[in-house]
Amino acid sequence: MSDVHLVSIGGGAISLTHRPKLKDFSTLRAEGVTHVVTLLAEAEGARQLGEAATRAGLGWIWVPFHGGAVPAPERTQELRQVLRQLSAIVEGGGKVVIHCSAGIHRTGMFGYALLRQLGLSAEAARARLAELRQVTAEGVGPDRLAWGDALVEP
Repeated sequence: MSDVHLVSIGGGAISLTHRPKLKDFSTLRAEGVTHVVTLLAEAEGARQLGEAATRAGLGWIWVPFHGGAVPAPERTQELRQVLRQLSAIVEGGGKVVIHCSAGIHRTGMFGYALLRQLGLSAEAARARLAELRQVTAEGVGPDRLAWGDALVEP
């Protein structure tokens, strides 16, 4: 999968991308990826991607988002827990690919929140987001970045 660009952070690495094809998962594994985070809803075929990831020997974390809107406040605790889990994976040397459909709104919002959870300042996280995937950094939008900032626990 040529769009995967792993960027080192902490002890591991992160990549932001669009929805992978089912045949891409074995390539991801061969490229050193350890985990895939899917931000798609069930109706978008998320479970099928999870099965492909698992068959390829990858860890699969499903965080369903319905479109690119900022999540409802009721999901805050759940999403903080997932970000803590992913932060531990990355800090432990994991190489994580995060994707939604186009890899812009949901991926940018969640990827930015993970960068903040990993201890980057807002400015450093925005810069790293651009390094990870320029089109994502350009399209994520200020409301989604503000959500990521607010989600990070003090």
